[in-house]
Amino acid sequence: MRMRPTAQSAGQQPEGVRQAEELRAELDELLRASRYASQRERRLNEAIRATPGRQQPDGELLRQLAQARTLREGLGARCLQLSDQLEELESLIRHRQQPPPPPAQQHPQHPQHPEPQQQQQQQQQQQHGQQAPRHRLHHQQPPRQPAPPTPARPDLGALTERITTLHRAGSLSEATEVIDAAAARLTPADAALLVGMLARYGPAGGSLLLARSIARSAPDHSVTVLAELRELGLAEEAAEVFHAFWSYPAASVPGLLSALDRAGLAADSATLLWEWGSAPMPELTSLAACLQQHGRSTDVRTLLRQAAGRSTADLADLAAGLPPALATLLLNELAVLRPPVEVARLAAALDGAGRSELYAQLLAALLADEARHRTTLAALRTAGLPTRPPAAQRSRWGWR
Repeated sequence: MRMRPTAQSAGQQPEGVRQAEELRAELDELLRASRYASQRERRLNEAIRATPGRQQPDGELLRQLAQARTLREGLGARCLQLSDQLEELESLIRHRQQPPPPPAQQHPQHPQHPEPQQQQQQQQQQQHGQQAPRHRLHHQQPPRQPAPPTPARPDLGALTERITTLHRAGSLSEATEVIDAAAARLTPADAALLVGMLARYGPAGGSLLLARSIARSAPDHSVTVLAELRELGLAEEAAEVFHAFWSYPAASVPGLLSALDRAGLAADSATLLWEWGSAPMPELTSLAACLQQHGRSTDVRTLLRQAAGRSTADLADLAAGLPPALATLLLNELAVLRPPVEVARLAAALDGAGRSELYAQLLAALLADEARHRTTLAALRTAGLPTRPPAAQRSRWGWR
């Protein structure tokens, strides 16, 4: 008696089913290990944040945190790889378990009725024609590419030792090159950990040098590292990164502010604009124009309000250097924020410098709410400055 090819001995499973069960068991173990690694990483983060004297956290905790992150990311990559293999294997098993199509019924041939026989042959050819492409499609599908290997995580301990060795040997330029390369290539989490290890074990100032190098990278990367440093309690290094943001050129500040907003660091954006409010006049006007071009009107208003506390001469130069729309916005803010005496001084500076258009804009801001600015208008009259637009004055004399 012939056995069907798919028959298995009693108590045995098909090879594919057994492999699928082994993959499921391994995947379950890896998922449990990944959850444990995530819990350990969270506990280490909490321990670092709770450490007293948060300027330099314990180096052993930082090393354990780096190991926990490496383990968790490696387990996650392996879980994805096993999941893809299991999905492919289960798809193959389902295809093998599909029952074959029923054989076509044989009808006796009748010479006197050849047409039904021809119809039956045509139906069988159509059935085979429909099944063959499916079979070919299954076997002609290209094999799934294996998951790319997980990139090797850098050895932060070895990197710390290398930087320290170069520094002690007097090779400061080489140590700086290694630090700059690490700032550009490491992920934000690894970069923050390396900063912590340099602060604990590296040469004096090494962690601050790395922080300044990180601040020169892309805004999203440097802002993420800033958040990681604060999470690790590295306050001095985080402040170094943030202070380096002040040296960004005006054209790069809108992108930096956007990155800070995405990271939930709106307070840092306000502080940065406050610092920029005291920048040299050409840089300040350039930043205001850049913010306006990027549609950040709220930031423009904040920046001009920060600049409103500058001297009268600076404000007159700033109003003259801004685009007309921004100059109007600045003068409107000054009419509200500055005391009447200082507004009168600004008006005198604009009138004395022959900037009649700016004086007219300031006067229009005052006359828009004449009751509120009564004292300021009185100060202008006392200084012998006009308190009505030129057109209105000409109309009055014309009537006389």
